[in-house]
Amino acid sequence: MSFLQPWVLAALPAMLLPIVIHLINRQRHRSVPWAAMMFLVSAKRMHKGMARLRYVLILLLRMLAIGLLVFAVSRPLSVGRLGGAGLSRPDATIVLLDRSASMETQDLQTGDSRRSTALRKLSGLLEQRGFGSQLVLIDSATVGPLVLEDPSELLDVPQVAPTATSADVPALLEAALAVLDANQAGRADVWICSDLAESDWKPNGGRWASLRQAFAERQGVQLQLLSYSGGPADNVAVRVRNVRRREIGARAELVLDVQLSADGADADAAARVVPVEFEIDGLRSTVELTLQLTPEGRGASLAGHRIEIDSDQRAGFGVVRIPGDANPLDNTFYFAFGEPSVRRAVIVTDDSGAGEALRRALAVPSIPGAEHEVEVLDQGAAAELTSAEFERTGIVVWHAPLPDGALAAELEELVAAGRVVLFLPPGTDSSRADSGRAGSDLFGFRWGDWRDLEGDARTLSTWRGDADLLAHVESGDALPLDELRTYRHRAIEGAQGLALARLAGGAPLLVRAPSDHGAAYFLGTLPTASSSTLQRDAVAFYVLMQRALERGSRALAPVAQVDAGEEALVDAAAWEVVAPADDAPARSQRGLVAGVYRRGERLAAVNRSLAEDRAAPVAPAAVDALFEGLAFQRIEDELGDGASLASEVWRLFLIVMALALIGEALLCLPRREASS
Repeated sequence: MSFLQPWVLAALPAMLLPIVIHLINRQRHRSVPWAAMMFLVSAKRMHKGMARLRYVLILLLRMLAIGLLVFAVSRPLSVGRLGGAGLSRPDATIVLLDRSASMETQDLQTGDSRRSTALRKLSGLLEQRGFGSQLVLIDSATVGPLVLEDPSELLDVPQVAPTATSADVPALLEAALAVLDANQAGRADVWICSDLAESDWKPNGGRWASLRQAFAERQGVQLQLLSYSGGPADNVAVRVRNVRRREIGARAELVLDVQLSADGADADAAARVVPVEFEIDGLRSTVELTLQLTPEGRGASLAGHRIEIDSDQRAGFGVVRIPGDANPLDNTFYFAFGEPSVRRAVIVTDDSGAGEALRRALAVPSIPGAEHEVEVLDQGAAAELTSAEFERTGIVVWHAPLPDGALAAELEELVAAGRVVLFLPPGTDSSRADSGRAGSDLFGFRWGDWRDLEGDARTLSTWRGDADLLAHVESGDALPLDELRTYRHRAIEGAQGLALARLAGGAPLLVRAPSDHGAAYFLGTLPTASSSTLQRDAVAFYVLMQRALERGSRALAPVAQVDAGEEALVDAAAWEVVAPADDAPARSQRGLVAGVYRRGERLAAVNRSLAEDRAAPVAPAAVDALFEGLAFQRIEDELGDGASLASEVWRLFLIVMALALIGEALLCLPRREASS
């Protein structure tokens, strides 16, 4: 039981007033022995037991009425599924909101989504109970703290609107820790609103151990998880891949692949026919696909679908739709097409062996029809590169002492423009001597000393398989990094970057420097036989290099197909929304919402990631294990459940009090004594 006005409970001792009054009344009447009354007293003794019981009941009912009145005035809450946890008023409240596409699964009767239901119920609870001196919202799309004045803002601010992004729950918890540290809050509630999608929670990631330890060190922090893990009712998602324009004689056409995937459906159910609509420049066409059971689940595919377009149309965009179902966000997929661009890479190295390994990893395109241009230069030739050459370069791989002066400034501008620089350690020792920089280090990092590794120290202990260069492939399989062996490692020293991979001893092997747009990576070994097995076991190295090139070239491509997120569009406010034209997102939300965006002659189609189409939930027991040892409670809610998280029950106390007073009145009625 919890109370909105617990200070009123201090009046509970008033329940003793009937006893006090009774004792005072007894003192007012003195007993005087009188012989004439002896026979009357004897006759009265037969009824004394029942009378005493009636007096006791009257006294108890009066005490109960006073106590119930005090409880009613204190505004008690029924805890329901909360179990009483988190209902006392905290010093601060932090709300961690999952805004991933899978949170838009709806109740088809009410139209409420998981996200809107969680916000409505949590806002109502905080309005009732209070939130302390500060209410902070951290959403998964921006992972930035927003201070709110009132819980009602949880329903209105742009940072709670639906997005096509994926979530990173460990990153949300890290942001919550930063807010707690900055505000030095004492008693704090941290509310997590999520659908428990495995791709968002990353339960096997290496960050959970450090998160548990960090929260365990903070006394007074209560973690509450408001979860919506119920699967959608036969939801179907559509996705488009491999969009390319080609010319056949005087005609032009688009060729693309379409994939349908169904979740929450009975695998034994009859095949279902789904109409798929294509729209390009207002022209629409429809094909029908039949869902069938595959090793990956129920789905359907259409490979090499051709759509004829005007031969003069060199670039454009389109959209593919399927009928509405439980999640409207995965019923639409946008695509853009245009002339293929050349992906240009520059490798700076004085080591011919390492240079050749790097060139091979970048020269062979991972996408059919793509064209790669790779230039290998020594450090002297790199100093002569012009700004124009840098401007058309997607990635610079720097295997040389860190540059300074104008060349260092060019690399910094390259990253600021959304491109990628990958630094590999030079072969010489002495980090300061070969850095070539007398002042600050490049991107806040510098090279330490080389170290030879032996035994298990050559293996990786952890790596980020959920995002960035080492993420799992589209099939969900991890890169074969457990087979990687590092024989020589050079320390990466300096700023606090994001370690994408660590060696068994804890030293970072691959680090990403902090950046708002592009990316600067530092790899602590070389793709040579004497340094590592990167060149011999080339799969992971090839994928790493191709992803870095693709990311760096995205900012130069005339058309791009990208996953929704803060990094989807460089300088997102400068992009104009082309589609959907009738529901354009706010400037701050561009790149977070699916659609087609234009900047000058460039087009970018933004959609949800593949992980959102495969949003299988984490088992509740596995989630509980992630918070083992912490003050944590999981509250399972369901779409369509109109019950609030907590409700006031003072009316019930007043009703019981009235019944107690009626009972007391009945017992006080005068009774006729039996004649002797």
